Amino acid sequence: MRYLLVFLLVFSACWETDAQMPTLTIDHLTTKEGLPSNDVWCLTKDKQGFLWIGTGRNICRYDGYNFLRLDSLKLGYCSGVSTDSKGDIYTSNDTRGLCKIDAKTLTVTTLVKNDYDDADPSNDLHEQGMVDSFDQVWVCDYTSVQRYDPATGKLRRYTFSHTVSGGDVYQYASFFEDAGHTLWIVSELGLYRYDRRHDKLICVLGKEASLPRNRVPIRLCKASADAAGNLWIGGYEYGLVRFSTENQSFSIRKAGFEHNNVVCVQESQDENGRKILFVGTNDGISVFYPDRNELYHLPEFYNSGIQVKDMYDDKVNGILWIATSGGVYKYRYRNIGIRTVAIPHNVVRLPVQVTSISPAPATGNYLLGLSHSGVLSWKPAANQFQLLPYPTDAFTQQIRWIQGRPFAFTDKGVFVGDKTNGRFSLWEPTARLFKNTDFRDGLLDRKGRLWIANLNEGLKVIDPLTNQEIKLWSDKEAGKLLNLTYVKGVLEGIDGRIWVATCSRGLFFFDEKQSQFINIDKLPDNKGIRIGGDCINGMRRTTDGSILISSWGGVSKISAKGKILTTFEFKTDALIDTYCSNIAEAPDRNLWFSTNEGIHIANPKTHAIRYLTTIEGLFSNAPVGFFYSPANELFLGHTNAINILNINQLNRQITTPKIAISSVEVKGKMLHQDLTEEIVLQPDENLLTFNFTTLNFEPTSQNLYSYQLEGFEPNWVEMGNQHTVSFTNLPAKSYTLRVRSSNNSGIKSDKPLVIRLMVKPYFTSTWFFRTLIGLSIAALIVGMMRWRVNTLAERNQLDLEIAEWRLKALQSQMNPHFLFNSLNSVQNYLLTNRGVEGAKYLSKFSKLVRRIMENSNHQYLHFEKIIDTLRMYVEIESFRFNHEFSYSFDIEENDVLQDALLPPMLLQPYVENAIWHGLMPKEGEKKLKITARVHQNHIVCIIEDNGVGREFAPRTEGHISRGQEMTKGIFESLRRKDSEAKIEMIDLFDDNNNPAGTRVQMTIPIEKV
Repeated sequence: MRYLLVFLLVFSACWETDAQMPTLTIDHLTTKEGLPSNDVWCLTKDKQGFLWIGTGRNICRYDGYNFLRLDSLKLGYCSGVSTDSKGDIYTSNDTRGLCKIDAKTLTVTTLVKNDYDDADPSNDLHEQGMVDSFDQVWVCDYTSVQRYDPATGKLRRYTFSHTVSGGDVYQYASFFEDAGHTLWIVSELGLYRYDRRHDKLICVLGKEASLPRNRVPIRLCKASADAAGNLWIGGYEYGLVRFSTENQSFSIRKAGFEHNNVVCVQESQDENGRKILFVGTNDGISVFYPDRNELYHLPEFYNSGIQVKDMYDDKVNGILWIATSGGVYKYRYRNIGIRTVAIPHNVVRLPVQVTSISPAPATGNYLLGLSHSGVLSWKPAANQFQLLPYPTDAFTQQIRWIQGRPFAFTDKGVFVGDKTNGRFSLWEPTARLFKNTDFRDGLLDRKGRLWIANLNEGLKVIDPLTNQEIKLWSDKEAGKLLNLTYVKGVLEGIDGRIWVATCSRGLFFFDEKQSQFINIDKLPDNKGIRIGGDCINGMRRTTDGSILISSWGGVSKISAKGKILTTFEFKTDALIDTYCSNIAEAPDRNLWFSTNEGIHIANPKTHAIRYLTTIEGLFSNAPVGFFYSPANELFLGHTNAINILNINQLNRQITTPKIAISSVEVKGKMLHQDLTEEIVLQPDENLLTFNFTTLNFEPTSQNLYSYQLEGFEPNWVEMGNQHTVSFTNLPAKSYTLRVRSSNNSGIKSDKPLVIRLMVKPYFTSTWFFRTLIGLSIAALIVGMMRWRVNTLAERNQLDLEIAEWRLKALQSQMNPHFLFNSLNSVQNYLLTNRGVEGAKYLSKFSKLVRRIMENSNHQYLHFEKIIDTLRMYVEIESFRFNHEFSYSFDIEENDVLQDALLPPMLLQPYVENAIWHGLMPKEGEKKLKITARVHQNHIVCIIEDNGVGREFAPRTEGHISRGQEMTKGIFESLRRKDSEAKIEMIDLFDDNNNPAGTRVQMTIPIEKV
C-alpha cells in the first residue's frame, strides 16, 4: 500500500481535464436505403408509430425497413406533415396543396388545392401544414398564416401589417404547440401566440410585441420546448434564441453561430444521459449544454456542409430524427444503464484501444491499459486522465497489482510502475528469465510466489525477494503447456490451486502435491462433457470460488474442484458470435461475456440469452477491455472510449416488442383498405404479401418474426429476421393470420397481430353454381324422362291403336268364319230332320249376328255388353255342339266392373279356343267357367276349362290364333302404362299329374284402359 500511495501521489500533480465533445453514434438513411430524395424537409410520427418523412420529391412512410411512397403523391415538395387526434395525416404538397391521408387505407384527399392559375396569390401555397390538439390545421404562405377547420372545410386567414426589410409582408411561418396546448407561430416577423378564445394572433417577440422590451427586429425559423417549458428557436442571422413562456423574457446566443443561420432546435440527451440541445443550422449540427454553456460543432456534419431542416423527438423509442439536405439522420439517445467516457485527444495519441481495466485499490481510480503508448490513470469522479508511458510502444494484455505496484503484461515485456517518476519501466527478472517478450498474465499467490505467463514459453514461478525462478515441476511436465499450445492466462483459485488457460488445449490446474498440470477434460466428473472451446481467451473467479472461462466457441462455469457445471456454446445455444473474450457473473447468476457482436447475457437456468449492442448504447460491439466491479458495474474498453454498464438498470430495461402490419400487397400492388377489417380476395388474386414491423426502428438483425395461418398451417412458422411473408394460390376459404415478433433476447410480443382474410372461390366452384348445375341436370333428366314417358305413351297409344285395329280386322275376319260355321250347323239340323232345333238355333244366331254388327261400330264396349255378347256366343256354341259341354258365368255385381270399357274381342278368342281346342277333343264331362272380379283397381277375368290341355289340344298344321296374338299385343301396350297388366296361361293337372285343363287369367287396369 505504501508503494501505491506514493505512486498515485506522483501522478496526482499531472492530471489533465478536458471539456470533451460528446460521443454520439448516428445512423444515416439516404436514397441508397430507399428514401425518395435526400432533400428532407420535415418529419413526424403517426399514432401507430410509423415515421412520415416529407422530402423534396414527395412524402413517404418509414417502418424501419422500407420507405413506402404513395402513388397519388409521386411528385411534389413536402414542407409539412402532422397527424390529428384520429391518426390521419395532413401534409403540405406544393403540387397538390393541403392533403389528408387516411391512416387506415392510405388514400389521399386534397382538402385545399394550390391554384396557380388565378390572379389571387393567397391560394398559391399552403405550406408547413401542422395539426394542433384541437384538430385545427395551420398552414402558411408568403403573405399570411391560415387555419383550416376540417369540420367545416373553411379557411381562416390571419394577415400582418408589419413588413420585413424590403417593404414586403413576408410571412413564411412554422407552428409549434407546447405541453400546455398553447400554439406558437414562429415567423420571419417574430414570435406570435395564438389566442384561441379571441381567435387572434398576439406578437410576443418582434417589432409588434406587446411588451416594449421584446420589440426587437428578429427573423425566426422553427421552435421547440425543453423540459422546463422554455422555447428554443432558430434565428436567421441571430443565432440561438431562448424564450421563457413564463415571464416572456428572451436571450440570444450568437457566439458560435456568427456565420450560421440557426434553423431548428431540439432538446435531447448525450451518450451519458446528460441534457443537451441539438442545434440545426444551415451548415450542420451543433450540440449545446445549457447548464455548462458549452457548444460543440459536430465535424461529420460541418465538414460536409449538411443543412439541417427539421428534427423530431421520438420519445417512445428514444430516437432523435434529423431531417437534412443529405438524408435522414437517426440518433438513439436512450441508453439507460450505459454511459460512455471518451478518451481525451490531448492525453494520448488517438486512435487507441483500452485493452485492460484494473481498479487502483482503495482509491476509486482505474488504470487503463492501452494498445500503445502506456497506461492511462483515470479518476472517474472528475473524469480526469493522465498518461503513464511505457519505455517502448507496446500492446497491453493485462494490468495486475502486485505488492502494491501496477504490473503491465505486454507484447514487449513486463513493465512495472515507477514510483519516482510516474512512468513504467521494464521489470528485469522477466527479461533475464524469458527469451520471448509476449507476456499475457501474472499473479502473486498466497504463498508469496510470483507466477508469470508467457505466450510461448509457458509458466514460470519467481521468488520476488531474490528474483530467481522456483522449480515446481519437471521439464517434461512443463511440456504439457508448451506442446502445440499457448498460455493465455493464470488465476489462483479459492483453495490456492493455480488455474492455467491455454489455447488450444483447454483449462489446466496445477496439482502441487503431484507436481502435475491436470487438464479438466481428464477428470472423471467431466467424462462426456466439454467446455465451450479449447482456446481460452478470458478467465475469472466468482465469489463462490467457481471458475468462469470464455473461449473460441463458447463459455463455461467450472467448480472450484474442476467439474464442468454450465456451458454455453455456439452449436447448441443462441450465441450470435463464436469469439468469446471475457466473462463475469452477476449477482443473479447470469453470465455476462463479450464477443465481437456485443455483450451476451446468458441465463444458466433457462439457457436464454440476451444481447447488448450499439443499438442499446455500446460504443462498439467488440470491446477489448473488460472489468466487472463489486458495485455491479461492468467496464468495457473500446477504441477511444470506455463504456460503464449499470447491471441493475440494464436488467430492468427489458421491453416487450410490438408488432404491426406495415402494408399488404395483392399481385404486387398495395392494398388500400382498413387492415383491421377482413381482407376479401377475388379468386384470381393469388399472390398475397404481408409486410410487418415492430416500429422500434432497430436493425433487421434485432427483430425476429413468426406466423401462423389458421386454416392452412396449424403450426407456427419461424421467419427469423424476415419481416415479409407471401402466400400463393390459397384455396378458397376463410383464414386467420397471426404474427408475433420477438427481440434478439427471445422476448415475444404480448399478443399476436391478427389479420382475417377470405379468398373467394371461382363462380364455377361456388355452391350456387353447383346447385344451378345440379338443378339444370335434374331439369334435363326430368325433361328427358318426361319426353321419354310422353314418347312411350305416344308409342304405347300407337301400339294399342294398332292392336285394336288388328283386333278389329280380326273381328271382321272372324265374323264371316263364325257365320259360316253357324250356317253349317243350321244346314246340319235341316238335313237331319231336326227343324225345331234348327229354328231355335237360327233365332239365337240372328240375335248374336245383330249384336256383333252393333258392336263392330265401337272400339270399346262396356264390360256388361261384352259379357252379354259372350254369353250369347257360348250359348250358340253349346247348342251347336248338342250341349256336349256345360258352362257358367260368375260375374261380380259391381258397377265399376259393369261400366269398365274394354275392346269387344278381348275375351272371345280365349273362350273360343277353350271350346274348340280344349273341350271338344275331350271324352267325358266338359266344363267351361268364366269369372270376373274387381281387385285393387284391376279387373281380374278368368277363363277356365277342364279340357285336354294345351299340350294335347289338336292343332291344324300352320294354325295361328290371331285373336290371341292381338290380345297379347293389347296387354303389352297396357303394361307400359301399368306394370300389373298381364295375361297368364296356366296349365291344370289332376292328382296324377295328368293334364286337366287350362286357365287363362287376365289382369286389366280399369282407369288406364
